[in-house]
Amino acid sequence: MFDEKKQVIGIFVIAVLVLLLTTGCASTTVPVTMNFPQAPDPLLLEPEQLDPLPEDQNEVSDLLQNSTVNYGKYRELQLKYQQWQRWYNTNRRLHEETTTTK
Repeated sequence: MFDEKKQVIGIFVIAVLVLLLTTGCASTTVPVTMNFPQAPDPLLLEPEQLDPLPEDQNEVSDLLQNSTVNYGKYRELQLKYQQWQRWYNTNRRLHEETTTTK
């Protein structure tokens, strides 16, 4: 009879300790804040300047050559701008989804 009481008290003490330990761990929450990500370096580079047509070049071929080079630079800049918009919109959406509380 005395051993049974010791056993019951021992189980009760262990149960209370386990309950206290698990509740103590569960109550400590760490607030997590996420900063908006940095843009990739290639998207932050300054755009290349378009080439002006030199005044001494009056030939149509010079004009076409200059226009072709400038059009290529413009297309590169346009693609970089579209990539920037896609990156920004995707990361902004992901940031808002992960940081808003529901």
